[in-house]
Amino acid sequence: MNLRLLYIILLACCCSRLSPLAAQTASPVADSLLRLMSTSRADTHRALLLLELANEVSYYDSKKALTYVDEGLKLCNQLQYPNGTCRLLYIGGVIHLDLSDYERSKQMLDSAEQIATALRQTDMLGKINNGRGNWHFLQSDMYNASYYYSRSVENFQQIHDTAREIRAYQNLIATLGEIKNYDRAIALSLELLDKLIMLKDTMQIGYAYNHLIVNYLGNDNLTEAAKYVPLLDDISSKTKDLGLASDSYTVIGDYYLKKQQYDSAISFFNKAMRIALRENFQPAIINLSLGVAYLKKNNLNQAFQNLSEALRLSRESNSRDVYYRACLPLSEYYSKTNDPAKAYFYLQEYTKLNDSILVAETRQYTSYLAALNETQKKEKAIADLQLSNAAHELTVAKRTRIIFIGGTLALASFVIIGLLYRNSLQRNIIAEKDRRMQAEQIRFLEQQQQVVSLQSMINGQETERTRIAKDLHDGLGGLFSTVKMHFSTLQHQQPQLKADALFARSYEMINSASEEVRRIAHNMMPEVLIKLGLIQAIQDLAGSISAGKLLQVSVQAYGMDKRLNASTEIMLFRIIQELINNIIKHADATEAIIQFNREGNRLSVTVEDNGRGFSLQEGDDKTHAGLSSVQSRVNYLNGTMSIDSQREVGTTVMMDFLINE
Repeated sequence: MNLRLLYIILLACCCSRLSPLAAQTASPVADSLLRLMSTSRADTHRALLLLELANEVSYYDSKKALTYVDEGLKLCNQLQYPNGTCRLLYIGGVIHLDLSDYERSKQMLDSAEQIATALRQTDMLGKINNGRGNWHFLQSDMYNASYYYSRSVENFQQIHDTAREIRAYQNLIATLGEIKNYDRAIALSLELLDKLIMLKDTMQIGYAYNHLIVNYLGNDNLTEAAKYVPLLDDISSKTKDLGLASDSYTVIGDYYLKKQQYDSAISFFNKAMRIALRENFQPAIINLSLGVAYLKKNNLNQAFQNLSEALRLSRESNSRDVYYRACLPLSEYYSKTNDPAKAYFYLQEYTKLNDSILVAETRQYTSYLAALNETQKKEKAIADLQLSNAAHELTVAKRTRIIFIGGTLALASFVIIGLLYRNSLQRNIIAEKDRRMQAEQIRFLEQQQQVVSLQSMINGQETERTRIAKDLHDGLGGLFSTVKMHFSTLQHQQPQLKADALFARSYEMINSASEEVRRIAHNMMPEVLIKLGLIQAIQDLAGSISAGKLLQVSVQAYGMDKRLNASTEIMLFRIIQELINNIIKHADATEAIIQFNREGNRLSVTVEDNGRGFSLQEGDDKTHAGLSSVQSRVNYLNGTMSIDSQREVGTTVMMDFLINE
């Protein structure tokens, strides 16, 4: 099952309203509240009873709960009771979110926030911000989701509400995992786990184990994930919280699915299905997981039943993610059952939905950056205005003081005038020193801003490379594989096509295109770089270039037995890749040497060729553009670079870095 769906499962339970265990039928608490309602008057006490009743009933009859919310809001408006109105609007917003009525949910949460802000109710603002975070999370708007979760954590910290602070913190961790920042999510989960163990909060410890397993699976670290599987299984078997147990069994099932232990995975998915609390959404996810597991076991009939049910439930719950994820295994199912038309249809649905989700996420990220830029502009304008006002006030104060002193000491002697002149001169000297210091501070801040901008740009480039490489490999690569399968099927069904030159040429072009997509995806983010490290990735790059016979590339590495951190390895790989591309395009070289030499925390990298060389002053724009890109990445690693090039002799690029472990 896809990690995004796991995160949505965990989010659904980490953000429960008042009770972690949802009832399936009418509860004794609701009956008791109804009896109290029958004898209550139309006052604030009745409004609070309607609030509690709406919350209790919402766990098994959301539409009925909304009737209590509406009745309570009418009563609060008549009584002019804003506190009750705020709390009822919040409950109504959460219930509409459960029903996937996003527009009405947003309206009610916005109104609740306005009232809570006016009343300065920090506890309600914490709940509302957490609800708004959930709203944006379910809309795949992770940047705004993380913003509201962070505000919720701050609200609950202010009033020392540890329980709700922990739930908002768990949601923030889920958001980090959703944007694939697995390392940061793991670090925060481990910090939170230490705190939860001290508090002996078993339910939240279970959610922390869930997050750790999901994020370790995201990093393909099955060894670390395996440490928490038995711990989570033990909590799930003892807890009375069916929501936690169901989600935990789903996460454990996905762990075994990734280990290709399909019988164990199916067993845990069935456990989760038996106690699933939510109508439509959670069963849709579990059916999808079961369908994938049975498909892996080649149990096609059972796989089709579960995948079809997942598709049906996803439509009922308006879950685009589940529908999108179900299309790919359905395409595989129809391919195995020799139904190319339906296989192609669901593959198109998967590709179409994948593209639409990608466009939506890109649009949201662009809007987020634009809003951030506008905020920074406004903050700078405010700071400039405040600085201008302060300078003006200082000027007025100085002028007033000079006039006062001049009027008072008009008859003073020349000696006193001389002293005043000297003091004035000293003040000017001090002011000049202050001006120079401020100018130095401004230059320092500008340099820092340039470094931050450079880091953000390069991090964005690498994130985008990784995403595009994955989309090419998983999306377009899968599409080409299916097309090749169809051609192969046609060739077996109609043997006369083997003699058809056009058919043979088409098949050859499709095969070439598939290989080209794989090559491009590999160049954008080589898998060997992530799994085996920098040196192996560079050796693979050198080997692929040398295979072309025009340029022989050799790699020498000394002291590189220990791997560097992931971001440093990716940046060094991009630097070497750019330098080798420059050699291929411009140097006309026959040999190139890449050398790594590490001593302690000092790393020297040299790239040398026997090409025609160039002059740094006379080189063409393309050469300078490539070197400028390399220089930017070297600066990002706080390194230094020098170039020695002689015409018809060759070029040597030397780089030095200080490695931070």
